Amino acid sequence: EEEGEDDGKDIFDTSDEDEPHLPAGQHLLVDIKGVDSNFLNSEERLAQAMVDLIDESKLTLLSYHCHSLVPIGVSCVGVL
Repeated sequence: EEEGEDDGKDIFDTSDEDEPHLPAGQHLLVDIKGVDSNFLNSEERLAQAMVDLIDESKLTLLSYHCHSLVPIGVSCVGVL
């Protein structure tokens, strides 16, 4: 088969695999209530809080990203 040719296989088709796919970890979605809105709207403060919590928990942070939302809010994700 030449490079770039479509072999007709769906890369997401796992029907021929004998083993079921199991998640490698947990995903947590956290909504925080009762916290100062200025804190919750600060990428820097939320990122630092997440890094501090992970350090205190003696976990390994591989990467993280925070993004400001419009009109308000921040979304942060960390990969452990």
